[in-house]
Amino acid sequence: IRQFCKKIRRRMPGTDVAGVPAALSFEALVSETLTECRRQLTRVVAVLQEVAAAGAQMVPSLGEQEGLHALKLEDIVCKVVEQVYGSHGVDGPELLRQSCSSVIATMNKMATAMQEGEYDAEKPQRMTPPVEMRASTVRAEMTDAEGLGVKLEDRETVIKEVKRSLKIKGEELSEAHVRLSLLEKKLDTSTKDADERVEKIQTKLDESLAQLKKKEKEFEETMDALQADIDQLEAEKLELKQRIHNQSKMTIEGLRGPPASGIASVIQGSTGGLPPTMAGPTQVVDSPLLRQQVEVQRLGIKYLKNENNRLKAEKIRAQLASLPPLCPPKLPLASKESSTPPEGLNTGIYRRTDQLLATLLKLSSEVKVVDVSGKSTVSASAQLLEQTARLKSLSDALDKLKGEVAEHVVSYQPGAKASSDFATFPVSSFIKAKDEKQGGTVFVGRVAIPCVRGQEQVHRLVLSQQQLQQVHSLLMV
Repeated sequence: IRQFCKKIRRRMPGTDVAGVPAALSFEALVSETLTECRRQLTRVVAVLQEVAAAGAQMVPSLGEQEGLHALKLEDIVCKVVEQVYGSHGVDGPELLRQSCSSVIATMNKMATAMQEGEYDAEKPQRMTPPVEMRASTVRAEMTDAEGLGVKLEDRETVIKEVKRSLKIKGEELSEAHVRLSLLEKKLDTSTKDADERVEKIQTKLDESLAQLKKKEKEFEETMDALQADIDQLEAEKLELKQRIHNQSKMTIEGLRGPPASGIASVIQGSTGGLPPTMAGPTQVVDSPLLRQQVEVQRLGIKYLKNENNRLKAEKIRAQLASLPPLCPPKLPLASKESSTPPEGLNTGIYRRTDQLLATLLKLSSEVKVVDVSGKSTVSASAQLLEQTARLKSLSDALDKLKGEVAEHVVSYQPGAKASSDFATFPVSSFIKAKDEKQGGTVFVGRVAIPCVRGQEQVHRLVLSQQQLQQVHSLLMV
């Protein structure tokens, strides 16, 4: 219908466009057809408005995921059609469809007739009064004046915008000048630091060259001294070779003479019968008396060492005998039933405790900071959620292990559990003793109540903070 209306509007007179008629002329039948079309549209719109109002009233009573039922809407449409059209026992949707079809057919026929020029007519010629001509002229002038005023206002707005942008550019230029001055200052400072570093490096280079020259000079002096020592050692080597040659020659000459005994050689060495160089080797190598004396002295030294070790051992043994005997403490003997828990449960708890402790130590030694730089493929929120989930799982595992340890302690402590059909609970006395042992109780005060002499009793109470406040309030009353 909207498309047909657009086609009809294009053929309506009032615009100086080629192909558009100057006026239209209709017959009475066309007017009646358009009136009937308007009446049908009015009924359709009224029905839709009533249906929309009824649906809006039904929406609040529905849930978030529910919608209007088609059957209910169809019943509402039938009732509204009966009210609007005034007919009973008819199909509401079918009647609406007939009304829309008749409207569409009428608009199609009207648009086709307009495009084919069936309703075109000539515009009647009439004289325009002078008053209307003058009025149109004045109206055009007023319109031109208003247009000029609007243009002036636009120009003023443009001028203000240009001034504002010029002011912003001036501020940016001043900021650029400030930045330029700062950069020049930084450049001067950097140049000065670079010059200072170059001077320091040049100074270090000069010192290194001086030390290198000094080291080279010392090296040359050391090499000269080493060469002199080598020459001296070569000379000493030649001299020693010459002495060895002479000594061997003298030994060969001595061996060619008659052999002498050891005592005779000693006497000869002492009286100067033989040269000193011949006496030394004869006493050490050829004298069996000296060899026997050396062997006797070696045996004596070995005996003295053994005797010294024996005396030290006897002294240490006497000291150990004089010490009081050690008395090792006797371990209490416990029955296997009460001292040996089931291996499966005990080993499992120990193993899980060690694993949890190792996990906690590894987690504390490998602390990771959430990467918020954006370089990682995983987002920061995902990393934080992963760490939180990991800590939550460790906390749950720790709580579960604590519960298993408590259940294990209660099950193997005689008189510490109360059994039922569905679970095992620790008795209140055991919980109280355990809290008193592990909770770090503090002695707060002592309350004395009058009684008969000789019947005094001491009652120790382990109270929580709330219970202590209640006792204090009762005593104050």
